Amino acid sequence: MKKISSLLSFVLLLTACYEDKGNYDYTLDSMNEILSVTFTPSVVKAVDGDVIEVLQALEEDSRTRRVDVAVEQSHANDLDNLDFFWYRTYAGVDGKTVKDTIYSKGFLEFDLPVGQAMSYNIFLQIYDRSTDLSHYSSFKISTRPVFKNSLFVMHGSEGKRKIGNIEVIGNETKIYTDIKTVTKDNNHYENTTGFGYTTYVDIPDNLANIGVTSTLTLYADNGETRAYYPHGMNVKYTAPQMFKPEYENFSYKKTVQTGDPSNYTQYKVVLTDNGEVYSGNYVHALYKPGMGCENNPDLPHQSDYEITAATITHNRILLWDAKYGRFLYAAKGDAGYALNEASSIRSDYVSKNPLLDANVKYQGLEKSPADMTAVMGYINYRDNYSQQNPYFIFKDEATGDYYRYELLVQDIGDGSKAKRRVGSAGEEDDEEEVLSAYTIVGEKRLGGLTPTDMSTITYNSWFTTTNIFFAEGGTVYRYNVGNGDKFVVYEAPQGYEVTKIKFRNEESSAFSADLGLYLNIVMFNGTNGAVGEIKFNTAADVDNDYAPLFYDRDNEGNMWGEIKDIQFVYDYLYKSIY
Repeated sequence: MKKISSLLSFVLLLTACYEDKGNYDYTLDSMNEILSVTFTPSVVKAVDGDVIEVLQALEEDSRTRRVDVAVEQSHANDLDNLDFFWYRTYAGVDGKTVKDTIYSKGFLEFDLPVGQAMSYNIFLQIYDRSTDLSHYSSFKISTRPVFKNSLFVMHGSEGKRKIGNIEVIGNETKIYTDIKTVTKDNNHYENTTGFGYTTYVDIPDNLANIGVTSTLTLYADNGETRAYYPHGMNVKYTAPQMFKPEYENFSYKKTVQTGDPSNYTQYKVVLTDNGEVYSGNYVHALYKPGMGCENNPDLPHQSDYEITAATITHNRILLWDAKYGRFLYAAKGDAGYALNEASSIRSDYVSKNPLLDANVKYQGLEKSPADMTAVMGYINYRDNYSQQNPYFIFKDEATGDYYRYELLVQDIGDGSKAKRRVGSAGEEDDEEEVLSAYTIVGEKRLGGLTPTDMSTITYNSWFTTTNIFFAEGGTVYRYNVGNGDKFVVYEAPQGYEVTKIKFRNEESSAFSADLGLYLNIVMFNGTNGAVGEIKFNTAADVDNDYAPLFYDRDNEGNMWGEIKDIQFVYDYLYKSIY
């Protein structure tokens, strides 16, 4: 009786993966069993279940695709005893649901529409004729947009720039030094100078067509800035639709970005080589701070400046004006900002927030910031953002020394009454003292901070504010602001110098997982460029389980030119997918 019970239990267990077609007397040790079923391309876990991703078809000759099946069996060594039934459900050309069954042994071929998304729901039955049992698998085959979760590379000399891409798909790495070989587009990238990227859930005013939107901005001189859909490089917006107002002499320098697009708290500041500044939120559009606030005597808007560094606190943008050696600030959230893509395309824009003088005092400091060159501003916005102080790093050009200043915000309201009376009440010499929006509460000389180019000094809010990164020659260091210690985190191959370091992303969204722990490293050997990548753990130590990557050419052997900028383009739901 125990033997019968055991046999019944075993057969019941098999029903999780098998269907019994009859009542047979099995000899268990000789019965064939399907041990595993694997697919190529491989199945990945996604939000809506198991998915096999295939690259979207961009041309007619790339429409037909194939999924192969490998079956491991306990006794059989080939597929002769197996029948494969592929039950497919998908949307036809007319939008109606189509259901069909394909019989093919060990593989499935299917067609994709050119330039469009496509998805098949698959239910696979593998029937073993030797046992009359079936094994079942259920998954979805979906198109993977080109350049999904990939690194864009801007390279080549000025006026001859190209856009390349590095995309890792499973065990395969697709590298293109010119994406036009894939996209076949007619876009002009020759004068591009830098990248910007944003992804968020777009909610139109009419609440129709709510969904994730992604925009890759290619900043360029001479009004040639464009915003693109990154998976195919279709133009979404031109410079007049992006800049409020458009600036003809725009020359991109740097983007400073903080916050979380998943809860619409992401903000950015874009700096130019000539000291102009634009600000914005998670939408691609950029705005001139304080535009329209010029005639408010209570809030004296500052429009004469040369902005060279910036950071963003929990409620303000904070800027360094090199022209007058002062800090400027404005409220971060502007009622004039667009809240979705559709509302960004408008000619009218009036800022509600003027750009104000922070009136920061420099008395008692070893070195006045006004006598130095601003390098960067930064803040930890990942943890207790509202309690974090901003920092600015400056370089003394005369000595080569670097200094870091910590600022503390002062509560002076909106700035319209940022004054107080001094002197005795009623006296004729009573004066008004302008209050400071910030005070400097920390000054530190950064001994041992020795970058070849100060533009390589970098911070990411995954780490404490004592940890910054920089490049000297062919070496990347992690530098401890607290004690001046520095540690080698990467050494370039012989002959290369590191010219830029940039983390995969600079946002705090939970959906972006640990992307901020990956550091991309740009190198140049005097003739050709290269890109490397390493990963850190949350303690800012190199993750030795992640093998460093190095790319100096594409799959056809073409080399990179000198690299101007890089940008990792990632899915909004990166964590849920991977």
